[in-house]
This record gives sequence, C-alpha cells and structure tokens, in this order.
Amino acid sequence: MKKSLRFASAALAVALAASCAAPAFAAGGSSFTKSETVYAVMNADGSIQSTTVSEHVYSASGLSKVTDQSTLTNIQNTESSAEFTQDGEKLVWNTDDTDVYYKGDTDRALPIQATVTYALDGQEAALEDLIGKSGHLTMTIALKNNETGTVNVNGTDRTIVTPLVTAVGVIFGQDATNVVAAHGLVESAAKSNVAAFVTLPGVKDSLSGLLPDELDTIEDYLQDTITVEADVTGLTCPQVMMACATSAAALGTDNVFDLSSLNDLTDGINQLNDAMSQLLDGASQLEDGTSQLASGVLALLDGANTLNNGAAALDEGLGQLTTGLDTLSSNNSALNSGAQQVADGVLASANKTLKEGGLIDTDMTWDNYAAVIDNILTMNDKTLAAGRRKIVRTVWEQAPSFKDSQLNLALYLSATKTNHDLEAALHLMQNYDPSMLCGLVQLLTTQEAKDTAKAELKYQVENSQDIADVRALKDSLAQIQYFVSSVGQYTAGVQTAADGAHSAKDGSAQLAAGTKTLYDSVNTLNDGASQLNDGTHQLNDGLNQFNEEGISKLTGALDQDQLHGLKTVLDEMTDRLENYTSFAGAPEDAESSVKFIYKTAETVAAANNAVAETETVKEGNIFTRLWQRIVDLFKF
Repeated sequence: MKKSLRFASAALAVALAASCAAPAFAAGGSSFTKSETVYAVMNADGSIQSTTVSEHVYSASGLSKVTDQSTLTNIQNTESSAEFTQDGEKLVWNTDDTDVYYKGDTDRALPIQATVTYALDGQEAALEDLIGKSGHLTMTIALKNNETGTVNVNGTDRTIVTPLVTAVGVIFGQDATNVVAAHGLVESAAKSNVAAFVTLPGVKDSLSGLLPDELDTIEDYLQDTITVEADVTGLTCPQVMMACATSAAALGTDNVFDLSSLNDLTDGINQLNDAMSQLLDGASQLEDGTSQLASGVLALLDGANTLNNGAAALDEGLGQLTTGLDTLSSNNSALNSGAQQVADGVLASANKTLKEGGLIDTDMTWDNYAAVIDNILTMNDKTLAAGRRKIVRTVWEQAPSFKDSQLNLALYLSATKTNHDLEAALHLMQNYDPSMLCGLVQLLTTQEAKDTAKAELKYQVENSQDIADVRALKDSLAQIQYFVSSVGQYTAGVQTAADGAHSAKDGSAQLAAGTKTLYDSVNTLNDGASQLNDGTHQLNDGLNQFNEEGISKLTGALDQDQLHGLKTVLDEMTDRLENYTSFAGAPEDAESSVKFIYKTAETVAAANNAVAETETVKEGNIFTRLWQRIVDLFKF
C-alpha cells in the first residue's frame, strides 16, 4: 500500500478521537454555527440498532431567540438548563449562553451502509455461532453509499455519489493472530490488533469507464468491499468501528487520497501526453543525428589532414563568437533587473487599483498575491463594502435618469449599511425629506428584507466586471512571475554559453598543433560513433515500446470526451460534497458541518483491557492514548 496510507493507519483513531473535543468556531458571517456528530450503534452484521445525534450550536452574541432546525426526536439539552420551544422541526432557544449542546434520536437512513459477514475456514455463519471457535476467520465489510444523484455526461445520465471519506477499523482481541488487511494496514498494540482502512465508497462506480484500467495507484482508496483475515483461537467478538465525513481533515488527517488528486490527474494526463510526444520526437531526431554523425566521422577521418589549415579559421571564428557572447552576457544583469522592474510595476499598479477600489488595505507581495486575491473572491465584508460603494457612485452619476427604483435603493442601503449611505440615496429624491424617510425605512425594513438585499448585493458583486477583472488579475500576475523566472533562466544560459565559448577558444589554439594526435583519435571516434549509432537505435525503439506498452495505456485510453466526462463527474461530486453540511437539519443562515461515527454494539471492556495491557509495555504510548479516546468516545 502507498506510503500515504501509513500516515492514515491511525486515521480511524484520530478521526474518532478528534470528535471527542468540542469544536472551536471562528467568527463568521452567519448568525450562528452548528456542528453535528452522528453516533450509530450497529449489530454484528452491520445493520443499524440505534442512531443518536449530538448537536453543538454556537453564537458569539448569545442564543436568545435563535431559531434552530432539527428532525430529531426525544431532544435533550445535555450540558445546561437552557430552555427551548419546539414547533415541528423548528427549535427556538431562550438563553443568553453562547453554546448549547443537545442530543436526539433519528431513524433516518445513514449515508454509508455497512454489511458485515463472517466465515470460519470458508464456511459463512452468523457471528454468534462462531464465538469460542478456532480456525481461519474471514470478515467481509461491504460498504454502500446511499447519497446518490445523477449528472449528464456527454449526453448520458450517470449515477454519482457524494464522496464521503470513510475510515474503517476492525479491533481484534488477543485470540487473533496473523491479521491480514488487503488494501489496508494492520497496527499492533500489546496483544491486540487493529486493521485500518480509508476509502471513498461508491466513487469507483461513479468513475467507471472514465479512468484507464492501468491506473491502480488509487485502488486502495476506492474499495467498496473490505476484507480482513486472521487466525483465531477461541474467537471473541471483534469490534467494527467506522467514521465518515466530507473531508480527510474532518477525520483528523490530511495525508490521504481525495478528489483533488483526481482533478490533478486530469490536468497531468494532458501534460504527460504532450511531454511524451516531445520525447519521442527528440529520440527520433537523436537517431537521425547519430546516423549523420557516424557518416560525418568517416568524412572527418579523411579530412583530418586538412584540419591544420581549418584550425586557424576555427580559432578566429571562436574569437568572434566569444566576443559576441561576452557582449550579450554583459547585459544579463540589466535584463534581469528590467524584467523584475516591469513585474514590480505591474504589481504596484494592481495594488493601487485594488486599494482605490477599497478591496485591500495593504500592498500585495509576490509571495502573497494569490492568497490576497482568493480572499477578495470569498466575498468578504471588505469586498461587499467596495461593491456597495460603487453601486452608490453609479446611482449618483445616473441621478437625472434614475427615477423609478430610488425608494428600492433606499430600502436596499438601509438593509445593508449605514444611515449615511441611506441619506445619500434619499437625497436623490427631490420630493422627499431624507431625515423623515430614513427613520421610516429603518422601521419598516425587516430582517428578511435585509438578508435578501445582502444576498442580492453579493450576487451583483460576484457577477460584476470588477470581480471578473480581479479573477483575471491573479492569472496575469502568475504569468508575469513566470516571465521573470524565464528571463533568469535565459540569462543563466547565456552566461553558460559564454563560459563554454571561452573554453572552446582556449582549445582551438591547441587544436592547430595537435592535428596528428586528432587524426589518430578520429579512428577511435569512428568506433565510438558506430556504437552510439547502435545505441540511439535501441533508445528510440525502447521509447516507442515504453509509450505503446506504458504511457499510451495510461493516457491514450482517455480521449477528450473521456477527460471532459471525468472533469464533469469530479466537479459535480465536489459540489455535492461541499453542500453536504447537515444530517438532522440546520437553518440556511447557519454555518454547519457533520461527521458520522459507527460501532458495533459490543461492550468496550475488551478494548479497555487491551489499553491497560499496552500501558504496561510503554506508558504514554501514542497508540494507547488514541485507542483510549476511541473507547471513551463510544460510551454514550
């Protein structure tokens, strides 16, 4: 298995441990944030016995009269006495606390479904019938992704899934030895073993036919069926634990495969095709060149006697070449400096424009311009404020013709910014008193209207030419930065050529006196040229074979339609992943996130014992600490 999965071998432990801690929410644009952790207790065969959802609601300004949304039943406040009223799926909190924790039950189908089967010495049976027996145990966990949808790819509807990152762990007691986990990793702690996997259930079928068959480097992460084998003596109940979320980071690790890797792949295949074509062309040219070299060496052998006369002309020509290259390289510093000045001038101009537009306060640098522009494109408060100011300026400039929607503008500004902006807009209306309408508009404008206005502002700014120019600016700066780098490479090449010309000039003087030695050496060179000619033939044949048997199988199977289809599916699955933020419900104005924790319904006594045994081996062992967090997590 790839090295990256070794970092993920404790992914299940890290994922489950991470959900023990209360999340820390940063201040954002939403009125409050909501984090869900869904706990599912499974039967031995993977069917769901019960599902409990733990919710954490947070607002920096307090939760008084905050309207929450939940489909849960038997809701209980778990960490305070804060009260709420419930109307269907709406919960209204009545507390000044900034945090509320509650839990409830649900019978809703979970996004990932597991079916666990057991076989001892090849004979499948229910787990309860195998307890206490000995032999070779095979556990098979079939994973099904229930979060499906369709996307049209090249005129055909294709079923896709929401690609939830899923970690699976199987814990064995000391009765199990020789544990094997295909496409996974086995970690040992004292007398216990954990088989760990990280996979994307359903993604393999979603991408069926869009990836070359030879692409097996991601096979470990596209398994819908997981198999664990072990030799058991007096089998005790193995425990199955699972965790899934919308990202590897939410599971406590960023060292595993995700959809961005496939997006990089689609770009890389095109680049690989181009590079291989260039390599094959170069090999063919090299083969032609060495054939010509071999023929030329024979002519050189005959012409070596006349080389003495030609050596003088060569020495003169090299002198001219050296002089020319020295002149060219003397301009290297000015060329590098000029390129950097041009680039810095463009960056300064970009900074000036963005500052004047109110989009940034401090200058961008070549190290941070991409991050600064990405921040502008997130539609933060500064970006929206700049857009609002431009709208006001535009309306002011068009005042003579701006009649019908002036009151709407006033309502819009009152819902989104300050009285000063409102009064400026009302001043456009000659028949109204601004101070009187200011108070009236503020009184009549509802929160819903303000929210709608703010959403409209965001839409207008996102689709404005200014923001389109900001997006284009990022690409332009990247190209300029690449240009400066290319100039540096060019000047370095000029200097290298100049140094080489000086060396050649020194050698040309000796050449005139060494024509007899050269003549003898040409005989040896003739033999070497023949060998080189044979070698380039082999190189060309080998590259063509490599292309046919390797590269072409990887890239040739993917024509433009397939690449377009792959990109379409990846984009749609990425969108589904970004929109999957709640399981039991959350209001639209809340920032929400969700993760799922599954375990079989066995007791945790065996796991506790294993932890104690491990501690005797090495106190404070990191695996022991993570395992103990898992055990504590499932005591709900």
